[in-house]
Amino acid sequence: MKRIVSSFRYKALFAAMLLGTAACTEKFDQINTNPNAPTVATADLFLPHGIQSAVDAYWGGSLGMDVGDLISQYWARIQYTDIDQYTITSDVYGTASWQVFFIESQADFQRIYKMGAESSNPNYQAVAVIMRSWVFSLLTDIYGDIPYKDAIKGIEGTLQPKYDAQKDVYAGLVAELKAANDMIVLNDNSKAIAGDILLGNDLTKWKKFANSLSLRLLNRMLNKADAPIDVKSEINRILSDPTKYPVLASNSDNVQLNYLDATNNNNPINQNRKTRDDHRVSATLINKLKAMSDDRLAVYANTPADGGDYKGVPNGLSNADANALGLSKTSKVGTFFVSPTAPGVVMSYAELQFIKAEFAYKGIASAGVVATNYTNGINASFSQYKLTASSAYLAANALKSGADGYTQIMEQKWIALYGQGLESWAEYRRTGIPALSPAVINTNGGIIPTRLPYPGSEESLNFTNFSEALTRQGGKNDMRLKLWFAK
Repeated sequence: MKRIVSSFRYKALFAAMLLGTAACTEKFDQINTNPNAPTVATADLFLPHGIQSAVDAYWGGSLGMDVGDLISQYWARIQYTDIDQYTITSDVYGTASWQVFFIESQADFQRIYKMGAESSNPNYQAVAVIMRSWVFSLLTDIYGDIPYKDAIKGIEGTLQPKYDAQKDVYAGLVAELKAANDMIVLNDNSKAIAGDILLGNDLTKWKKFANSLSLRLLNRMLNKADAPIDVKSEINRILSDPTKYPVLASNSDNVQLNYLDATNNNNPINQNRKTRDDHRVSATLINKLKAMSDDRLAVYANTPADGGDYKGVPNGLSNADANALGLSKTSKVGTFFVSPTAPGVVMSYAELQFIKAEFAYKGIASAGVVATNYTNGINASFSQYKLTASSAYLAANALKSGADGYTQIMEQKWIALYGQGLESWAEYRRTGIPALSPAVINTNGGIIPTRLPYPGSEESLNFTNFSEALTRQGGKNDMRLKLWFAK
């Protein structure tokens, strides 16, 4: 099976659409028609690129590996440590995130939505809305207020989109995800989709993704006095009617991009490791898992090449101090995660169980029993890596009562989200758990970054709306401004 999503092929598609050639023979169109070069764009041609560009940025690259995984203290830098000290350049918060998400993936999903409408296929529309919603959720979690309602309308003439408040973005996404769930038509071959490299064209799984993602967003909003929707009612809507609003039910429902062992289709971390060796597993994570005798450590990290026990690297060391620890004397990222076929996980069953555990802890009856969800989350995380949580481990980590129990839920969620650094970073900002310390050396005033700055292009090209958004959030365009969900 081949799945190549290259910029050349992508641009060639547009070239085929835009260029025309005068006929020089009456049978020119028959003689010169290449059956392998489509001249009409269809949704299934845009879907792979939209999906892979978004997951690649989320899972790998500077955004996933250096912002998400470093700030969440899953990984640390052993070379070129500036970014581990929170010196994050415009290439990262501009090109690798804002530009990739808005210009690459979101533009694709917008096209797919329109093509679905034009071809009377609501399933393409629903898939586009779900993917678009996920990417918008990443953008607002990274930056705060973002262009949402006015976004992706450049072709329609909206070149300076207004920014929406984060709470309104979340509310809008929950409504859109509900509409997408309701829009999906099952068991109708005339409405089948193709090109779905994420969930294999399985529309039931798209429903599960939509509703599980809604629960993630609703968890950000829960107990916020100024939430613009009835959050508990929305949670109950989903959890009380699993037939209409199904959610992830097992690890087989995990939303993940299964990469291939082929150029352009391999996991981006694997691609990075072909020429780089800048990362090690953070001492924060290794020390935690060693103290807990947690078997996931053997998957998350490798023992040092020179032998000995797992050894992590503290976040934010100077280049000299990091290098002095030794490339061969510290723990590399686990072999599983650097293989070409390692999946890029977007949302897991384990995460959903911890979300439900938190709901139940906060008194939402439809979420079930706190301890059951918590244990299910641990078991699902182990099973995700073909491990089994021992009875001794479960007993040692049995859920406690009160605030101690809540800390356990969030710490186990942090462990389970390994690799999904951006999601883990959002959860840390929301809860303050686990109790991370700022990087040893840091350039952010001793504060773990609370957001990324808007790119300079917004200040120069969309100044009025850019300024309004910053004023509304009450701060400067820096990495110390608290986002709505974290206040």
